[in-house]
Amino acid sequence: MGLSNIAVSRLSITWERLPSKIKRMFSEFETLMDPSRNHRVYRSTLTKMTPPIILFMPLLLKDLTFIHEGNKTNLIEGLVNFEKMRMLSHTLRTMKICRSQALQLQVPQGAKNMSEIQEYTREMNVIDNQRILNQLSNKLEPRQT
Repeated sequence: MGLSNIAVSRLSITWERLPSKIKRMFSEFETLMDPSRNHRVYRSTLTKMTPPIILFMPLLLKDLTFIHEGNKTNLIEGLVNFEKMRMLSHTLRTMKICRSQALQLQVPQGAKNMSEIQEYTREMNVIDNQRILNQLSNKLEPRQT
């Protein structure tokens, strides 16, 4: 995923050229998004933040899927599984709280205007094909034999 993808992480020459500040920042983000103990560090950090918060959607979707698939909606004799409903409502409430404030972005220094940034992100080409990523990686830094 992202910079941890093998096609990117193998670029040792490129990584060496990065300023130490950027490498340290990346290391902090890696620690934050560590999947061990069900993303404990991320979840703990999330509870300390104030809205607006942009959630890590794959984790939110995983949570909702596990709650839904892992728990029956109805118990014996057609009784509603309120524990499942409580878990679902907790997850949805978290999402609602994170969206409770509007996100106010400031135009970074050097940018002409916000519309320039928006246009750039709309036109961004995301490559999710691992074969193509490996080809581009090997073109940038050929394998040493």
